[in-house]
Amino acid sequence: MRQFRARSGPFATQLRFSTKEIDQLCVDALAKVDLLPAAPAAIRIDRFVEKYFDCPLVYEDMGPGVLGCTIFNDTGGVVAVIVSPHLADGSQVSERRLRSTIAHEAGHGLLHPVLFMASPEQEKLKVQTGDCENVDFARRRILCRDSDVSETAGRKGYDKRWWEWQANRAIGGFLLPEKLVRQSVDRFTNASVITGSKSLPAEKRTEAEQWVAEIFDVNPIVARIRLSELFPCPGAQITF
Repeated sequence: MRQFRARSGPFATQLRFSTKEIDQLCVDALAKVDLLPAAPAAIRIDRFVEKYFDCPLVYEDMGPGVLGCTIFNDTGGVVAVIVSPHLADGSQVSERRLRSTIAHEAGHGLLHPVLFMASPEQEKLKVQTGDCENVDFARRRILCRDSDVSETAGRKGYDKRWWEWQANRAIGGFLLPEKLVRQSVDRFTNASVITGSKSLPAEKRTEAEQWVAEIFDVNPIVARIRLSELFPCPGAQITF
């Protein structure tokens, strides 16, 4: 992780993580509270929030369009993670979207505590700019709206809302740990005779995506993106 002075935006400091760093941080955090399965299985992301951050996972209506919220204290500790009860309408798609939203908020809690630690620089910026973007400094919280929480946004690079890109990237890190995903699709892969490296043939990708979605309880698009990262298909472009 690199940390440097932000040139713009609501925070005095900007953080930069590689995708590998985010994946490893997520896996390490799951393992720390004994919620990293030994074999491919759905991650208990709701339980992870409660155990790792030692805080409640609250279902609460936060207003139109707000899907989730992470609240910090002035030392960077996570006080609460809140998600909208409207996310779950009983359908499998919405239940899985709820899991992705919780993972997104867990990403904020894991990656962004330093942004809410009390500091003269941040207090000065707060006075100059006030609350902006989706950051509420008065309550030390990030309010994540529908446009912020995206199961597909993790493929994009750093833009003005870099903190949201990072939290979206953590969805895959938490819900689809690399080692477990690779184990789960081993039956669909081919091994190179020369290098022994595994590849996922184009004709087996759809079946593999459905398989991963069921095992890890995620929406198929999330499985598709993760598999495209772990098993790139030369010359192919993902469509959403």
